[in-house]
Amino acid sequence: MKAALFLASLCWFIFRASATEPADANDIRDRGAAHLAELTAQPWLAEWKGSKLEDIRLVEQKKDLTWPTGLPSAWWAKITHSDKGTGYLAWDSGGDGKIIEFAFDAAIAVDAPNAKTLQGVPALQQFAIPQKDGSAIASGCVPTSAASVLGFWIERDYPQWRGDAGAAPLQALTKRIRARLNMQAIPDKDGYTDDAMTLAGAMPDELAQAIQTDADEHRVPIRSSVSRFRYEALQTEISAGRPVLLSCIVRLPHKPQLSWGHEVAGVGWAKLGEVRFVGILDNFYPVKNPATIRWLRSDAFDSLITISPAP
Repeated sequence: MKAALFLASLCWFIFRASATEPADANDIRDRGAAHLAELTAQPWLAEWKGSKLEDIRLVEQKKDLTWPTGLPSAWWAKITHSDKGTGYLAWDSGGDGKIIEFAFDAAIAVDAPNAKTLQGVPALQQFAIPQKDGSAIASGCVPTSAASVLGFWIERDYPQWRGDAGAAPLQALTKRIRARLNMQAIPDKDGYTDDAMTLAGAMPDELAQAIQTDADEHRVPIRSSVSRFRYEALQTEISAGRPVLLSCIVRLPHKPQLSWGHEVAGVGWAKLGEVRFVGILDNFYPVKNPATIRWLRSDAFDSLITISPAP
């Protein structure tokens, strides 16, 4: 069960929130508007001032989800801007109604006292891999996110890590790392994919070892290690110019009634007041701009894989 649920890593912590909701529709809109104003007050989001929230709705997890994650209901809204485009915003339906996550569909570089992102980490979405019976299986979030991070290191310091990747290096890297993992096929009974394509899962501790083995075989002097997620460790890695790999339990941004254990590339951090966020490249998020960063509250994360030059 554990391996099946974890498309990345299933941690056994569960978000808990009060079932209390704002008193009326005006309270809901006002809270969302206040959150949006806080975001667009940040220097790195100033171009999104004038944005509006549309389609505000209460999202509850699919009641018969095959692998329930225990995530509570949340308020979900579409962000629209007449010139810049769209995004989304989610906040707690109970308690203090804090922001859960947000994204703006754009390439946004961040370098501020309270926030920072890395540039140059290639984004890759999961893709279909043909099976012997003619059906397709997803590449899987674990090896797909790893390919993004390896792609960063190949372009920056270690071209030999490319190996014989060929014309589609990120997909080739995904398949190469995938072959080193104990991948589990997971039937899509809940509608994660639009065509019911079989999903694929693996574990982050195996990923850390697979990356190390692959690096050793290509004579790449790095050290790959996995640990429990710590926000301070994330900040250290981003400040040092090193992307990380993260496991988390999250909703699908485009189908928030669904959630899962997920592996992603970590590329940033931000603090808005007392709330801490992690910037990720999500390999299962259809956006117009591939460089779009999805910002998730830090309590979504479980494990952290670092890749750094060997001493």
